[in-house]
Amino acid sequence: MISAMRHSTTWIRRVILLLSLWALSAGIAHATQGIDAPVLARAEMTGASTPTLPTYALLRDANNRDYALVVASLSQLQQSGTTFRVLNANASRASDFIIARERRAGARAQAAQQFSVLYDDGRQIVARLPFAQADALSALGFSLQRLDDAPIVFRAAPALRAPRVFLPDPNVAAMIAQVQSSTVSDYTAQLSGETPATIGGAPYTIASRHTNSGTHIQKATQYVYERMQTLGLTTSYHNWSACGISNRNVIGEKIGATRPSEIVLVVAHLDDQPSITYAPGADDNASGSVGVLIAAEILRQYNFERTLRFVFFTGEEQGLCGSNRYASDVSGQNIVAVHNLDMIAWNAVNGPTLRLHTRASDPGYSSDLVIANTFVNVVSAYGLSGNLSPIVDPDSIGFSDHASFWARGFPAILAIEDDVSDFNAYYHTTNDRLARLDLTYFTNFVKASVGTVAHLALPLTETGVLRGTVSDAATLLPLPNAWVQATWESSSTFTQTNASGVYTFTLPVATYSVTASAPRYVFQTATGIVVTTTITTTRDLSLTPASQIIFAPRISKNAP
Repeated sequence: MISAMRHSTTWIRRVILLLSLWALSAGIAHATQGIDAPVLARAEMTGASTPTLPTYALLRDANNRDYALVVASLSQLQQSGTTFRVLNANASRASDFIIARERRAGARAQAAQQFSVLYDDGRQIVARLPFAQADALSALGFSLQRLDDAPIVFRAAPALRAPRVFLPDPNVAAMIAQVQSSTVSDYTAQLSGETPATIGGAPYTIASRHTNSGTHIQKATQYVYERMQTLGLTTSYHNWSACGISNRNVIGEKIGATRPSEIVLVVAHLDDQPSITYAPGADDNASGSVGVLIAAEILRQYNFERTLRFVFFTGEEQGLCGSNRYASDVSGQNIVAVHNLDMIAWNAVNGPTLRLHTRASDPGYSSDLVIANTFVNVVSAYGLSGNLSPIVDPDSIGFSDHASFWARGFPAILAIEDDVSDFNAYYHTTNDRLARLDLTYFTNFVKASVGTVAHLALPLTETGVLRGTVSDAATLLPLPNAWVQATWESSSTFTQTNASGVYTFTLPVATYSVTASAPRYVFQTATGIVVTTTITTTRDLSLTPASQIIFAPRISKNAP
């Protein structure tokens, strides 16, 4: 009996020991999981120009202190030596969070009562917000920026050099002169539903451009698509799905003559608020969309070294959803400048001021500044100084589509009315209508933007045409789809022959070498070809089939 009791006691002790070890190991695992689980935190930007932690937004609070929103584990945060504050302990998906900038007094207090606000820095709030609640938050008077699931890319932006002396260009002056207030007014009236627009050959009143307005936003995107197609631009839709919704962006493109891989974007969001049946959105953002449309209409008539791309985004009001997907899809391209127009027509107090927002603490800041300074120089050089007073703000403000390009390391600015001291009183309401806008200010803003984009794209002021036929040297038949390269100094450009074997270049006045090549043929290069403005220069090239080349046998030194 005693032996049995001792055996039972020993067994119980073993069970307790095993349970204790299991509990201890579970506790260690839980603690490890806790310190390694991703959290959302505010990390202070003190002296470091580029954050070392995975960063999803750069912000400035009401006390003008810069900080980063980071998603990292507690151990990463502690090891970084950064002063931080945890805002949410469960940040496995960054896109669960949204930043909202107060644009209407009292909006932050209302949001605190209605939503899961994690943090309020006095200027903007950070919330954990389901996709479906974005419109309700926006309607309170907020601009939104939803975090992307990929962190910001910090990299030195492509070289974008400003001229040492900014001189007016007669061709650019002619472009600016084509901007007329009547055109600005007419396009705004059509996009904001004041007058019918012709879409698909029939009149249609665009009562709303809200991303989820169904037929209305489809008609609005079709309208700008057809306008750019009529202008002769290469036009396409960019379909996207994000933020729990789907829609399409619209793109028009004019290929650069000599630097086609270098791309200048002029962009605006086409969608608007509120999310009800009638949403005119004349300032936000028919105004910016009109700016892009008029820029496309004027600039397509001229030749530029760089490629010009005109883009209209949807889904901006829900947190930059459409531009985020587009910027991700073009992240491998050589985008040298993004000029974003958002709300460019309101001017009630403090004179004709406007803001050019750039990054503040990022390797791309210097290239942002080149874009902003180009705008400032255009205002000065083309007689717009009495009509516009631009202010360059290096404050890293997001909340519009330029932020999607900053996140991929591209140079970009937000060109907007004075959103600090003179913000539109009718923001995100049905009273945002054409009659309340300052048409003179609006027209001059468009003029300055046309000049800015023209200078960024590098206008070709003296050009000529080089044309010729590439043929088979044996049969004398033309070679379609042959590649032709024109080279001068340190630049070159490519094209292909058409079905008749003909190639055509529009080139700056210079002396060129031209090389033609095709599969199974030996390439040919012609040099000393002079392109002038007075005549079309012609140079034909003929290629020898590779099968006709006879190679002499190699002779050995040891041969008898």
